Amino acid sequence: MKITISKETLFDLINSVIGAVEKRNTRQILENILLRAEGGKLTLFGTDMEIELSAYTPLKAEVEGSITVPARKFLDICKSLPADTLLLLEVNENQRLIIEGIRSRFELSTLPADEFPLLDQIPMDHELQITEKALKTSLDATGFAMANQDVRYYLNGMLFDISADSLATVSTDGHRLALHQTTEIETNSENSQQIILPRKGVLELSRLLDGTRELPITLEISSNHIRAHTDTVRFTSKLIDGRYPDYKGAIPVTFSIELTLDRLQLRDSLQRVSILSNEKFRGVKLSLKKDLMIIESNNPEQETAKEELDINYEGDDFEIGFNVTYLLEAINHLKGETAMLCLNSPESSVLTYDPEDESTRYIVMPIKL
Repeated sequence: MKITISKETLFDLINSVIGAVEKRNTRQILENILLRAEGGKLTLFGTDMEIELSAYTPLKAEVEGSITVPARKFLDICKSLPADTLLLLEVNENQRLIIEGIRSRFELSTLPADEFPLLDQIPMDHELQITEKALKTSLDATGFAMANQDVRYYLNGMLFDISADSLATVSTDGHRLALHQTTEIETNSENSQQIILPRKGVLELSRLLDGTRELPITLEISSNHIRAHTDTVRFTSKLIDGRYPDYKGAIPVTFSIELTLDRLQLRDSLQRVSILSNEKFRGVKLSLKKDLMIIESNNPEQETAKEELDINYEGDDFEIGFNVTYLLEAINHLKGETAMLCLNSPESSVLTYDPEDESTRYIVMPIKL
């Protein structure tokens, strides 16, 4: 293999696939990325056997070929080179990759390309089209509530609930639930389908997407895999084999208390009170009295914090406790100026959403204080 490429182009390619590569792996080949120069383009691949990322650029090779190189070293070398450097990449007779700039030369160890595992030939049976902006919005609106290393493995990912005219993304860690629904989709199937994308796949796919672009993204889905195509990057991930909890049953339909609050004012009050909350349980108490909300916290050092908010409330006195981190994360992910807070009893969950955009809803379970 022998090619000439700009430092900026090469860096963008490596950066697009590096997220799939684990820093340490029991298989050395999985610490490498694959370079393939053929057919008028250069394509890079990275994988950890669960997700695969590939990125390409049009490029005519002086000598076509494929090789794998250590991913992190390759990225660090490229990152360290001066801007506007033109690089010569060549595999020599000892199967080492030579990287030459104007006054720089590096020689990297390699492994054969035929040892690199690829997820190329996967039959897909369901196709979904959605804009890049809408998909990123869906992932970012719900991804923060995913579990991390929970023994209930199906919670360590995000549910895609796909129907003929909508896509709902759902995540929960058992303490809170995030739901976003969009109708900005086109699908080739009339059948509903539920799949669970692993946590790492969610994070990498979101990282690849540009939330300002209205370009269409194609999602191809099989019983075991999902694949997404952007203009220059292809993302493939295995799916979690499991049954997701009934999220619709976790969302209350009616409420005895519905409060309309200034979202930023509520956020700031919660943040201030959280400073003196118990570091382990992060509990705060919300008390409702006539036209008043009181937010309080304390900790084992007997330190206390208290904030008062004027609200429109005419009901009986009411108290409920929450993990302030969970409530704050939900409120921070709302976009509007107003937040609805809907409650029933001190033992039941709270629902919060933006009244001007009900496509996103968050549920937070209460705690005993």
